[in-house]
Amino acid sequence: MTAIVDTAPTLPFTRRWANVMRIQVANPWPALVTPWLIFAAIFVLTYAVWRIVLMAASPGGVDADAFQYNGGVTWILFYMVVVAVQSMNQTFRFAMGFSSTRRDYYLGTATLFVALSAVYAVGITLLAGAEDLTGGWGVDGAFFAPAFLSDLPAGQVAYVYFTTLLFMFFLGAAVGSVFVRWGANGILVFFAAAAVLLVAIIWQVTSAEAWGAVGAFFTDNSVPTIFTWSLPVTVVAGLVGYAFMRCATPRE
Repeated sequence: MTAIVDTAPTLPFTRRWANVMRIQVANPWPALVTPWLIFAAIFVLTYAVWRIVLMAASPGGVDADAFQYNGGVTWILFYMVVVAVQSMNQTFRFAMGFSSTRRDYYLGTATLFVALSAVYAVGITLLAGAEDLTGGWGVDGAFFAPAFLSDLPAGQVAYVYFTTLLFMFFLGAAVGSVFVRWGANGILVFFAAAAVLLVAIIWQVTSAEAWGAVGAFFTDNSVPTIFTWSLPVTVVAGLVGYAFMRCATPRE
C-alpha cells in the first residue's frame, strides 16, 4: 500500500501576509480612494467658508489666527476606524475560503494598516507643507496642520499623524475582530466595557486629585513625546484584536 504524500510547497509567511494584503485592497475604494475624495470635499467646503468670512468681514478684516483652528482634518482619523472594521468584516470569510490561517490573516491585515498609516501620514504632511508655502492657501488658513501642528517641523507632523492613524486603525482592528466573532451584540458590549473603563479611569484620577499631574504631562512634554505614549495603547488594541480573531469563525 502506497501512501500519498502532499508535496505542495508551503508559502513563506511574508508571501502569505502579502496575499492577505492583496485581498484587502482588491477593492481599493474604501481604504485608498474614498477617504481622499471626502477629504478633498471637506477641504473645498472649509476653504469656501473661509472666503465667505473674508468677504463678509469688516474693513478691519479678521483676527490673524481666525482660520488656524478647525477640526476638518480629524474626520479622516476617525474614518480609519470605520475602514478597519469594514475591511475585516468584508474580507475575513473570503480569506478563510482561500485557506489563510487566522494568524496570517490578522498579521497581513495589521501590516496593511501600518502601511496605510504611513501613506496617509506622509500625504497629509505634504499637503501641510503646501499649505505653509502658499501662506495658508492665500487666506492664512490651517487645515492640514491646524493649531499646534503648524509650529512643528514636517517630520514631527508626520510622526503625530502616523501614531494617531496607527491607534485608529488598531482600535478599528479590535472592533472589527469583535464584530467578526460576535456580531453587533459584541460591538455593543465592547463599547460598553470601554465606556466603563474610561469612567473608572476618570474616577480614579479625580479621587487621587491628579488632574494637575495630567495637565503637567501635556504642558511639560514635547508633542512627539505625548503622542509616543499612544503606542502602548495601540499595541494593546492590536493584541486584543488578535486574541478575538483567533477564535473567530466565518459567518454567512
